[in-house]
Amino acid sequence: MKRRGNGLDADSYAPLIDLAPHLADAMLEALREAGVAAYVTPSPDRGEPGRSGADGDSLDRLYVDTAMRSAAEGVLHTQLTRLRSSDGEPAGESGAADTETGEPPRGRVRTGDSGGGTVAERDEEAIWAEIVASFDAAPADGQTPWPEQENLDEPADEGADRTGRLPTARVIKFPAAEEAAERAADDDDHYIPPPPPPLPSTDPITKAAWISLVGGPLYLLVTVMLGWDVPGWAAFLAVAAFIGGFVTLVLRMGDDPRDSDDGAVV
Repeated sequence: MKRRGNGLDADSYAPLIDLAPHLADAMLEALREAGVAAYVTPSPDRGEPGRSGADGDSLDRLYVDTAMRSAAEGVLHTQLTRLRSSDGEPAGESGAADTETGEPPRGRVRTGDSGGGTVAERDEEAIWAEIVASFDAAPADGQTPWPEQENLDEPADEGADRTGRLPTARVIKFPAAEEAAERAADDDDHYIPPPPPPLPSTDPITKAAWISLVGGPLYLLVTVMLGWDVPGWAAFLAVAAFIGGFVTLVLRMGDDPRDSDDGAVV
């Protein structure tokens, strides 16, 4: 199938209208200036009755970028309006819209000799109405409004092997096993300190010495802050408790080192 493009590329194309070859070339040029990718091919059903121009000439089907179809319709409307204004005479026969089959409308141009001149008949209003009317029309069963080259096969399943080779054995790792292996590797690389030793236990004499050492000054401090009257014997007991607790703790300190070992052994 002979195909003519306007030099621009697109991911997908949609049919827009069937035109005479010279009008199709003019639309290709206009769409190229507008930045819309397009191409034309001979109409696949040009051999059927009513699928050609008024004088029997074959029509070309215009395909445009699907994403830019609205812009292409605007360019088509502009070109049809320009042709009508340059023609300056009422339009003649219009192409019939195939709304039942979803075929794009056809713009027809008839040229012939009449009185030594060339008569061109164009019905742009009817063509534009056919384009609008055929938007929501669904194609008949088995018919598609695009060339066979654009029919793509359904993609294979994601799990299927697309290389075409025979299946081979493979190792399947479960997430739990992978996480356990990662944790084992991390444990080998990290140092985990041992738990701290328990607090040393003290005898009752040591506890009483600490209470006397802290309680005597704390009692005097509270009485001064609150403005209490402290008897002489109470002040004497507080000071004596502080001194006695301090002396007791000092006397109970041993002269021997705490650890009897010689330090770290390599």
